[in-house]
This record gives sequence, C-alpha cells and structure tokens, in this order.
Amino acid sequence: MADRLRIGILGAAGIAKLALIPAIRNAHNAELAGLASRNAPALAGWAKDQGIPRLYPDYAALLADPEIDAVYIPLPNSEHAAWTIAAARAGKAVLCEKPLAMTAAEAATVVRECETCGTALMEGFMYRFHPQHERVRQIIASGEIGDVIEVQAHLSVDIMSPTDPVNVRFSPALGGGALLDMGCYAVHIARSVFAEEPLAVLGRWTMDDRFGVDTAASGILEFSGGRSAVVSCSFQGNGQGFYRVVGRLGVIDLPRGIIPGLADRISEALIIVSDATGARREELLPPVDQYQLMVEAFADAVLRNGPMPYVAADAVANMVVLDAFAQSAQSGMRVAL
Repeated sequence: MADRLRIGILGAAGIAKLALIPAIRNAHNAELAGLASRNAPALAGWAKDQGIPRLYPDYAALLADPEIDAVYIPLPNSEHAAWTIAAARAGKAVLCEKPLAMTAAEAATVVRECETCGTALMEGFMYRFHPQHERVRQIIASGEIGDVIEVQAHLSVDIMSPTDPVNVRFSPALGGGALLDMGCYAVHIARSVFAEEPLAVLGRWTMDDRFGVDTAASGILEFSGGRSAVVSCSFQGNGQGFYRVVGRLGVIDLPRGIIPGLADRISEALIIVSDATGARREELLPPVDQYQLMVEAFADAVLRNGPMPYVAADAVANMVVLDAFAQSAQSGMRVAL
C-alpha cells in the first residue's frame, strides 16, 4: 500500500488556493500531484505562485495521467456531477465540493456511477471533520441539555458589497445562489444533529433580479416528534456559520461551527453550554485545520481501500431536502418529504 495519495485538482478555484492546497500539503498521507485549468493565464499564475509539480491545460488530461490517484473537484456546482462521473470512469477516487450535484436525482446518478466503477467518492463537507461537532454529540448524549427539540443553523458571507458580477455564485447556469452554496451547510447540520431526515420543509428566499439567483434563504424543517430546525443563509451578511442546539434543559452554541478560519487564520473553537437558569460554561478546543483533517480521512480510506468516513448516499439525502426547500420557496407552500 502506498503511504501518500497523489491528488490532482480540477479547476483553479479560490477555495483550492485558500484551503485545499495548504491542507493537502500539510496532510501526512497525501501530496499535491497536479492541477488542471482551462484558463491559460490562471494556469500560468498558479505555476508561478504555487509550485505545483504538474499542470494540465484541460481536465481530461489530468484524469488520463496514471500518476494521479484521486481528484478534488472545486468547480462550479453545475459541473460537479459530470466531472465526478468522468473521474470515476478514469479510475480516480473523488473528493467533490458540496453540493455533489444540482438535484437529488443527479446526485443519485453520480453515486450509482461511482459504485459501478468501483471508485471511492466523498462529498467535501469539511466542517464535519472538526472535533467540535463530536464534542457536541458527546454533550447531547450525556443528557446535560436534555432531549433536543430544536436546531438553529446559519451561514452567511457578504459578497454583495461590492458585488462581483463574474462570481459563479451569481450565475444560474453554473448553479449559483445562496441555498446551494451556503444553505446546504445549515440543512446538513440540522440533519446531522437530529440524525434523521426531516418530514417537511417550508422555505423562503430572496431572488436578485439582476442575476436570477437567490441571495438569501430561510426555512423551517419539520422533524418527527414535533421537533424542528430553523435554517438560513445569505450573501448579504457575515454570520460565518454558527449553530445552536436547543434542549429541554439547556442550549449548546457554536459561534464558529462551520468556518473557524482558513489556513493560517484558524482560531480556537468555542462551545458554549447554557442551562435553564442562564448559567453558562465555555469549552475551548485548540485550533485545527478541518480541511486537512478531511483530506487525511479521505486519503486514509482510499489508501486502505476501506469505507469513506461518510457514505456518498448522504449527499443524495441532503439534496432531497434542498430540492424540497427550493420547491417550497418557489411555490410558497409547505413541501412534504
């Protein structure tokens, strides 16, 4: 068994430079083997600035290289499915940015194709590899906050002032919009905390007529036993990803539950537990690079030919909820799942 997974990147996306390249280079069991871009000037810039060993003028060339074991796909949402399938057919393991596809049906097709090809697949929800979420599960299991009755989750980053008109997040054709880009995290957190699927969704969104995409969204997910989740996302604020778990006896708050920082700006993770009297205690977890932890977990599973830490079917389940959310926002009606 090789001791390092050789990873290639499809596309010169900003998140690759900000987070994934440092994560791969710092991982104990992975190495950055190459990058492909259809943008020649961008490729030249990356060659100069990043010192990447192999550069490819198109994605197919990278996929054809036997020196690449796996790929990370940070392309626009509309291209995730097609290039994940292409990578699987080329025999490459795939770590694909969230969301895996544009719809649940498309995501299911991707998962089936990877299974048919016998290639490993994982959706890149990096936040779930941070230890703070395991600590939250431990606190809930201890009974300290009682039975969980509600989850509140929010992610926002202000990209509206000033607006960058060429940002892929503002392109309907490329799968833009706040719900797919950021709301997917809030929905995923709610599903993860309750460890089950919602029964119904009531969603609302704000459409920007200039671009034809939603720039903010909020909704209610209904779970069994009368429990619920309030989820929201926006391109118009800087919430930076927090969530709250409400129990019958107390509350858990994670002020930076999704983005505790990037690369050299990673901060400690704060967990706040409050009881019914208002008394609170704080736990600080040391800084970790959740992207690096994700890469290492992915690489370990591929190198050992073992199961992924999270099954690919979870990406389909999350898209089922996002599809229903969008349907509700468009119709103004509650949508049962």
